[in-house]
Amino acid sequence: MPNKWVEVEAKTIDDAIKAGLKELELDDATEADINILREPEGGVFGVGGTKALVRISVRSGFKNKNGRRYKQRNRNERPQNRREKFDTRKPRVEADPKEQLEVSISFLEGLIKSFGLKGVVSGEVNERNLVVKVSGEQTEALVGEKGNIIRSLHELTRTVVQRKTGAGTRLRLDVAEYAEKRKEALTIYAERLTNQILEDKQEVMLEPMNSVDRKTLHDAVSEIKGIRSYSEGREPYRSVVFAPSEQEEE
Repeated sequence: MPNKWVEVEAKTIDDAIKAGLKELELDDATEADINILREPEGGVFGVGGTKALVRISVRSGFKNKNGRRYKQRNRNERPQNRREKFDTRKPRVEADPKEQLEVSISFLEGLIKSFGLKGVVSGEVNERNLVVKVSGEQTEALVGEKGNIIRSLHELTRTVVQRKTGAGTRLRLDVAEYAEKRKEALTIYAERLTNQILEDKQEVMLEPMNSVDRKTLHDAVSEIKGIRSYSEGREPYRSVVFAPSEQEEE
């Protein structure tokens, strides 16, 4: 009989989740409780560093592919979280956004130089959020296919800022205006899709996206009459759903 939970190490969080679901004989992430114990750390291109560590447990009431139903796990059976082994916790440090902004800009300038690219890094603090932009034609190399490199760069920068300042941070990173272009493309896509939904009267679930992209889609349809949107699923497989509103046409 398969285990009720597993801990999996992999290069990325997605890879660890897929491996864990396969080992537990589950079809998708909606049938599991996912706890990210450690995020991957390393170079922008995944060279070196530390692998991701994820614990996956079967949600109560779900069956695996062989038809075995999992019962609710007793709280005493829950595996000890590695973080729970340490009773002493460091006091929370209040972040200094200006200091964190300087750290993020300095780090990104050094990274761009180390890659032999020409680019300019600028930033500002907006409601305690770090808004950092990397501009320059050569910096497009830091975007990657579907933004996969910029996402790694975002996590790497955030980790560096947290380690050097000892406090958490909220970072918004844009490279070669990718974020703005992505926002425009998603807005156009949402408007076209809602026209089809209004005609067919059928809801549509989009592919899993991060919270920033989901907010863009929600904002894009918020003013469109006859359409409602909501998010469904569990991270990192959370998706936006577009559906006809239940209000009757006048």
